[in-house]
Amino acid sequence: MLVKVKDVLSLRGLSVGARLLLINALMLLALGIVSVIAWHALDVQGRAMDELATISKAARYHQDADTLHATLRADVNRAQLSASLTPAERDALGADIDSSANDLRRDLQTLDRLNLPPEILESEQKVRRLAESFLSHAVDVGRIALRDPRGAEQSMPAMEAASKDLRGAMDLQTVMMSRHVVSANDDAATAATLAKQWIVGAFLATTLATGLLVALVSASIRSSLRRVRDVANAMKTGELGVRCQTTGRDELGQLARALNAMADQVSSMILQLRADAERDAFGTQLVEALEMSDSEEEVHVAIARAMTVVDPNMPMELLIADSSRAHLERATSHPRAGAPGCGVESPFSCVAVRRGNPVAFPDSEALNACARLRGRPGGPVSAACVPVSFMGRSLGVLHATGVPGVAVSALQLSQLTTLGIQSGARIGTVRAFQKTQRQASTDSLTGLLNRRSVEETVRTLAAEGQHYAILLADLDHFKKLNDTRGHEAGDNALRQFADVLRKTLRGHDSAARWGGEEFVVVLPRVDAGGAVEIANRIRANLAEALLVGGSPVFTASFGVADSSMSDRLEQLIRVADDALYTAKDAGRDRAIIGNPGNVVASVPRRAMEHPATVDIALVANNG
Repeated sequence: MLVKVKDVLSLRGLSVGARLLLINALMLLALGIVSVIAWHALDVQGRAMDELATISKAARYHQDADTLHATLRADVNRAQLSASLTPAERDALGADIDSSANDLRRDLQTLDRLNLPPEILESEQKVRRLAESFLSHAVDVGRIALRDPRGAEQSMPAMEAASKDLRGAMDLQTVMMSRHVVSANDDAATAATLAKQWIVGAFLATTLATGLLVALVSASIRSSLRRVRDVANAMKTGELGVRCQTTGRDELGQLARALNAMADQVSSMILQLRADAERDAFGTQLVEALEMSDSEEEVHVAIARAMTVVDPNMPMELLIADSSRAHLERATSHPRAGAPGCGVESPFSCVAVRRGNPVAFPDSEALNACARLRGRPGGPVSAACVPVSFMGRSLGVLHATGVPGVAVSALQLSQLTTLGIQSGARIGTVRAFQKTQRQASTDSLTGLLNRRSVEETVRTLAAEGQHYAILLADLDHFKKLNDTRGHEAGDNALRQFADVLRKTLRGHDSAARWGGEEFVVVLPRVDAGGAVEIANRIRANLAEALLVGGSPVFTASFGVADSSMSDRLEQLIRVADDALYTAKDAGRDRAIIGNPGNVVASVPRRAMEHPATVDIALVANNG
């Protein structure tokens, strides 16, 4: 029973909004009670004050009547002495007597109309009767005295007797009114005191009652909030297994259920994040390993090591497309478990590559399994295939096999996917970087090194202290070849000469297109005499290549210099260029060693080999 009462007082069955509404209702009820009590107290006080005001007003009229009574007696006495007055003064005195009599009668009538207590009203009626008698005698005596003072003396005793009776009644009435004024004043003061007491008492009582009820309601709300708060604090410290037991239908119950749902969601997310963290750890290590791989071969080694992390006993292989992108070649395989031996031939023959997403096959004998999984020497398998691509272009496929009927785990498939994505990204990046390096260091037409690469090669030789020779070659009558056969023939001539250089030179020699039809060859550990022999071999090989290929015949002239002539490439180029000029003058198609003494003071200026012709008619027409 006590528990039920406690549950009722706790108001747990009510919503928070209903509890707050109950608090407002209690406060309004308390305000209404205080207002009713205050209204009643003020009403009592008002009635007491009205009675006091009425009696005070009656007392003033009574006092005025007493004053008029005295004034009227004095006027009558003056009338007895009116023999010495003038007729006008006697008329004025008579008017005063009539006026005082009328005023006295009016005051008494006013008192009769007031809402006076019964005993005062009874006394007032007696005073009014005596006053009428007195007024009758006083007016008659006053009028007679104004005409005949001696004749009025006979009526004076009757007036004095009526005046004496009126005085006694009015004195009695004065005492009675004074007593009622004091009583009414006391009643008003008592009513005011009682009103204050009632208001204070009602305020205290309603405040106490309302405070207790509000405290109960607030305690019930705080109790529910504390339970939710404790659960939230526990969750904040990491205790995600704790749950709110408040499951009512009110707002706090809804909040508790929402908090429990949030805890469930956070727990699930944390578990997912932990799993993701394990996968991300593999991805992070893989990325770092691939970033330290500067060549495609090093990338293959890093991929093979990553395969052992995915599974130490699962056969895996990385198949990469060749330059034609028509065939797949095995780039690397699992170091321990070996390669599963996928029979797919081209990238787009693989379903994973076509779909652009990883594909898992729990059993190679299943109806929807890849046909290339069946018929393997090892029997049925499970498999996973991950496409390897770079910037939307397919590079190959990552293939792994396992026990038939047992699909790869979600973690393994995720790691294989990461391995495929990162492998494609790194292989593509390495290839793009190598291509960029080749493009930056080679001539786009001939495929030879460019001028900047030759300068870098010579700086390296100089820094290492190696002796070297320079060949500066120039194709003879190249402009004539362009003019007669076209620029395509000229470009072919440049490419053919570059091919001859590549076939003739040693592996550590460097050949570059210097500009236009000029070429530079750097020959490490060769002096000027040895360079002339190499130049003559180039001339012979060029003549043979042109004879076999059936291309237009052209020759080349060579200027030779070596590092004993200068330690600066610019100066050596000048020496070789001067020698080339000499070879041209000597009939072309030959190699001549330069003389450093000829180019110390100035740069030699070669004579124009193909002067431009001027169309005089065209100039005249335009002029």
